[in-house]
Amino acid sequence: MKRRISCIALSIFTVGMIAVSLAGCKKEEEDHAAKFNGTWTGTATCNGGSGGVTEQEFIAVNKTKVTTTCNVGGIGCVKEQILDGTANGNTLTFPATTVLDACGQSYSVSASATITGTTLFYTISINGATSGECSFSGTK
Repeated sequence: MKRRISCIALSIFTVGMIAVSLAGCKKEEEDHAAKFNGTWTGTATCNGGSGGVTEQEFIAVNKTKVTTTCNVGGIGCVKEQILDGTANGNTLTFPATTVLDACGQSYSVSASATITGTTLFYTISINGATSGECSFSGTK
């Protein structure tokens, strides 16, 4: 009987140690940004601006943060802006942010992107002294 209690106690102790070990395991965070990283070549169409064959570059800063650039401003006032976005799965979101052009005029910029298969679809909206929206689709 004493041996049986020792086996039961040892079994309970072993199960407890396994549970503690598993609870201490940390799941590796998925790298959502990596799939957006790089230069994408494709076609842009814009209202209130130009379009055509172009490239769009996205830079993965960490596993969820991605940056890209855009130009805002009218003639003589154009200024490049860096946008900070968050990747989650196949979706990338650049929340509305207020930026200034080279002449000090204010603009609201927001954008989003999705990946379907090997194609990236990107839309950016700029509202201010000059306004417009562009859509881009391309591949790496």
